[in-house]
Amino acid sequence: MRGFKLDPNTRRKLQRFRSIKRGYYSFIALAFFVALALLGPWLVNNRALAVRYDGSYFFPTLGGIIPGKTFGLDYEYETDYRALKEHFASEGKGNWVFLPPVPYNGTEVCEVLSTLDFRGDGRYYLPGAAMPLAEGQVCLLHPNGRPRRVWRVVAGRLHGLFQGYDMHGNLVEKGRWENGAQASYAALNPALPPVFAEPDMGKLRSFLPYPNKPGVAGHLLGTDESGHDVLARLFYGFRILCAASVIYLAFTYIIGIAAGCAMGYFGGWFDIVAQRGIEIWSNIPHLYLIIFLSSMLVPDLFWLMIIIVAFSWITLTYYMRTGTYREKERDYVAAARLLGAGAGRIIFRHILPNTLSTVVTFVPFMVAAVVFQLTALDFLGFGLPPTEPTWGEMLKQGTENFDSPWILGSVVACLVTVLVLITFVGEAVREAFDPKKFTVYQ
Repeated sequence: MRGFKLDPNTRRKLQRFRSIKRGYYSFIALAFFVALALLGPWLVNNRALAVRYDGSYFFPTLGGIIPGKTFGLDYEYETDYRALKEHFASEGKGNWVFLPPVPYNGTEVCEVLSTLDFRGDGRYYLPGAAMPLAEGQVCLLHPNGRPRRVWRVVAGRLHGLFQGYDMHGNLVEKGRWENGAQASYAALNPALPPVFAEPDMGKLRSFLPYPNKPGVAGHLLGTDESGHDVLARLFYGFRILCAASVIYLAFTYIIGIAAGCAMGYFGGWFDIVAQRGIEIWSNIPHLYLIIFLSSMLVPDLFWLMIIIVAFSWITLTYYMRTGTYREKERDYVAAARLLGAGAGRIIFRHILPNTLSTVVTFVPFMVAAVVFQLTALDFLGFGLPPTEPTWGEMLKQGTENFDSPWILGSVVACLVTVLVLITFVGEAVREAFDPKKFTVYQ
């Protein structure tokens, strides 16, 4: 079996591409980022990579949901592995939890809690704060990380509604505080004995309002206005862009190449009718149609890409039509016809390899185009659902929260970096595949 070998012309093009350092290193950087995106569940995830419990080992990222009861906790829903890690550390029994480098998910709402200082004036303060906590909620936590008891704080004192919850989040007690003193209390479950709801000063935590600054509670790039970890959202947003690019390129090239080759090869009335149809289709205001369809259907990523592809294959078709029209008059095509080769074999086995280099140069720029289109649609609210971790949705949040510059700054930095790298690769590919570089005129 003969090994796969590149023809000398292709090797010269690849060598030319490698000699263009800016494009070559940009390609390596993009490939590295894409490789990281493929490793998403092991890098950015709220599920643990590995758990050791009573001599047994569990790998949550590789399997399904593992309920809390599996690890000795009193609930049946999926384990909170960050809380489990703290629980194991407090027990000191040799059990452990190994979390990903970023232990958050792109769609997870993270309740950010901060310790509190109870000072001599009878008021609560955030650590290092000169003024008491103006308004908010403070709580005690269950071992599973869920709130156990929640108080309202006004001007640094407990004031307002008090609520208590069991391990499953069910309300089991309630009451009211006024100016730091308990005014009323009631146990909602008659089987539970009345418990005086006096807070344990050393274990109180305060819910911090969203968004939170970078570094707070382990969030390297902070949280957004919905409580999502910004770094996790950026990471999963990049994964969405990678998947969108693959879908977009695959369908655009399949449709564009098939239509262009058919028009150029068969010519005649088929070519004329196809051109008139493409002209009519291209005159449809596709941006408005995309917005209309996406707003009516609320599509997922696949169908949103199909809607965009429906208007993106036309330019590629004209290039393939021209290349096929030129190549079909070559002697090797005539020889293939004499040998009995059919139209499909001639187009895809003979003509297409000799015309494909023209459209290869469009790949980086088409990727940049789909990144821009998807981000713009998400920014306008006509793309993926707001719950999806998209860069366009983050960009919209950033423009609505200028007092939280880490949101806008992080997504703009990522967007500019990716588009610049893609542009550098595109320029290098276009220069490397320039036919004038490898043509000798006699």
